[in-house]
Amino acid sequence: VSVGLYLGRKHVGLLMDHRSVLSTLSRVCVSVLLLWFVVSQVGVTSLVENIAGLPRQILVIAAIFSIINVGISAWQWRVLLQCKGIARSYLSILKYYYIGQFFNAFLPTAIGGDTARMYYAYTDFDADADAVSSVAVERLTGLAVIFLFGGVGAAVVADRLPNLVAGSLITVSIGGLTILSLALFTDILRSILERTAFRLEFRRIGHRFEQVYSSIGEYRGNTRSLVKVILLSAVFRIILVVNHYLVALGLDMEISFIYFVILIPLVELILFIPVSIQGFGVREASYVYLFTGVGATAGTALTLGVIMQLILGVLNNILGGGIYVVHSVRQ
Repeated sequence: VSVGLYLGRKHVGLLMDHRSVLSTLSRVCVSVLLLWFVVSQVGVTSLVENIAGLPRQILVIAAIFSIINVGISAWQWRVLLQCKGIARSYLSILKYYYIGQFFNAFLPTAIGGDTARMYYAYTDFDADADAVSSVAVERLTGLAVIFLFGGVGAAVVADRLPNLVAGSLITVSIGGLTILSLALFTDILRSILERTAFRLEFRRIGHRFEQVYSSIGEYRGNTRSLVKVILLSAVFRIILVVNHYLVALGLDMEISFIYFVILIPLVELILFIPVSIQGFGVREASYVYLFTGVGATAGTALTLGVIMQLILGVLNNILGGGIYVVHSVRQ
C-alpha cells in the first residue's frame, strides 16, 4: 500500500478496477465473519451491558486522546515533508491526514489511507517520490517504536510470560529494530536491492523503487528531524497505550499496565496484515485472544476491542469524511 500509489502513478486504482472490488469484498467478508465469531462466543447481551456500564466521561476522554494522536501523526508528517523543502501549514497537513483517515474505512489494513495521503502529496504538493518516502518514513519510525515498546515490555515481564512467547517477542523486536535502523540510518541495504528490486523492468517499477529508496535515504542527512519524528511516535504510542488502559479501567479489567505496553503494539503489528477492512474483526479477535491470556474475561476484552475500534477508527473516519466533503466542494 505504501508504495502502490507511486508505482501506479496515475490514480489511486484500489477503488476502481473489478479485481480491487472483489478484493475489498473478500476483506469485508473476513471482517464480518471474525466479528460474528467473537461476538457469538461472548454474547451480544454481555457486550451491550459492558458498553452501557462504561462511564461516559471515559468515552469522551478516550475520543479526545484519539483526536490528539491524529494531530501528533500529522505533525510527524509535516516535519518529514519540511525536510524535503515542502513547506505547508499545519492545518493543511492535518486536513490531508484526516482525509487519509476517511479512506481507511475503504482500504485494506489500518493504514490503507496512506495511499490517499500520498496521492494528495503528489498532486497538491508536487512531491513525486518524496510523497511516498515521507509517508514510508513516518510508518517505519512508528514501526521501530512499536518494536521497542513490545520488546522492552516483554523483557520486563519475561518471568510472567511463557518462555516461547517472551523469547519470540524479544527476538522479533530486536530483529525488527536492527533492520529498521539499517534502513533508516545506513545505506547498507542498497547493494542487496541493486541486485534484486531495482532491476525490475515491468512498468519501470525497479527505477521508481530506487527513487523512493533514495528519497528515504536523504533523511539520513537530517538526523535531528528523524529523532524528532521518532520521539513524536513514542508520544503517540504512550497516549495510545494510556487510552486503552483508561477504557479498560472503566470496564473493570484488572490487568497490569505493563501488559498493555506489550499487547497494544502487538495488535498494531497484527493490523498491518491485509485481511480485513481497517482491522474490523481482526482487532476484536486479537483483543479477546491476547487479553484473556493475561486474565481478562472474554466479554470485557471484546468490549475493549469494539470501543477502541469505534474511537480509533470510526470516529476519525467520520471526521475525515466531513473534511473530505468540504475539501471536495471547495475544489
